[in-house]
Amino acid sequence: MSYTVAQRIFMLDCGRKYYTPAWIKRLISELRAVGYNALSIHFSEDMGMRLESKKYPWLAGGDHSLCVYGAANGCPEDDGKFYTQDEMADIVRFAQENGFDVIPSLDSPGHMNYVVKKYNAHFHTDIGNYFHKDGKVAIVQGSSRNKEEAQMRYSRGIDIINPEARAFAKDLYTEYGAFFRSLGCTAFDIGGDELLGFGETIDETLSKWRNLDHWRDYAIEKTGNPDAVAYDAFVLYVNEICALVRGLGYTSIRMWNDDAYRSFDTDWREATALDPAIEMQYWLPTANDSQNTPGFYIDKGHALYNFNHYYTYYTLGFGSVHHVTPEMIREKFNAYTMDHEHPENNLTAPNPAVKGGGYCLWSDTPGAETEDEILEHVRPLFTAVAEKLRG
Repeated sequence: MSYTVAQRIFMLDCGRKYYTPAWIKRLISELRAVGYNALSIHFSEDMGMRLESKKYPWLAGGDHSLCVYGAANGCPEDDGKFYTQDEMADIVRFAQENGFDVIPSLDSPGHMNYVVKKYNAHFHTDIGNYFHKDGKVAIVQGSSRNKEEAQMRYSRGIDIINPEARAFAKDLYTEYGAFFRSLGCTAFDIGGDELLGFGETIDETLSKWRNLDHWRDYAIEKTGNPDAVAYDAFVLYVNEICALVRGLGYTSIRMWNDDAYRSFDTDWREATALDPAIEMQYWLPTANDSQNTPGFYIDKGHALYNFNHYYTYYTLGFGSVHHVTPEMIREKFNAYTMDHEHPENNLTAPNPAVKGGGYCLWSDTPGAETEDEILEHVRPLFTAVAEKLRG
């Protein structure tokens, strides 16, 4: 039985932490040696937009005060650092010369705290997301951890029914998408995860999705269906972004699975339908109250990539989040181990819908480790995952 998958991806979060181009090239060389063949460059995050924008030259950079674990855990020296488009093109070419596909990763409508803060300051208008319930309004906080002031002042993401916010997001996908496409990239990660943050809402007796009356009204208007709910507005947005990116020439468009087909706390009755061509980066087995198994997404027409967070996540400040060791990976993980707690939900190998898998380096607490420390700590883990993805 073969557990080999075609695409073996390393995802680098260089949105929260700035990694030097030299270090990224060193990483690519090490990844190639153990069998990876794709690099996902996650250049946008809640703490930064690390790639130069020609249309919005004031945008790129970082903001350590937006670290969800407090500004002291960010990297103040990183705030002004970003990759010029020439520098990024050089990184992409180096990766391609070493046999890698490069997958640009621009996350919206959540994980955009930095973008909201920069846009608000530059244009003196607020594109951030707010809860609306029974005439009351409250900001969608980035995090409730330690009640950090910056997390409570700048929204987790953009308001997707605000025409200005939506147009700005589309501008970013258009510019960055065209840039990477000109370099030969054919896959794009549009994000779509953890949209409503981790802070307080208005009516705590209801789910956050039921505190978005204005999204519900928008969805009813756009669909003409009185049963539409706030979640339908999100599906409409994701489909719009998918269509935009597809129009740039991308043949593989991906999103994270946690907010896909979310019905248990949204009242969603499918007034809208998520584009089945979107490929799912499967990281959270508990998505939709554990109802969305790998087979569920396949039945809906989606291809899958295995990023099971239990085995394939390294988060700065926390290490291997679940204290997974290389030995545990070699013993218990393979490309089809997507639900570590309920093995009956895992797929039988081989399955053509499983296109790949990978390892993720998330930079949540960017000041926790240096580049050299990160590589030393992550190397044994990504090596073990690569071995299993290669079968």
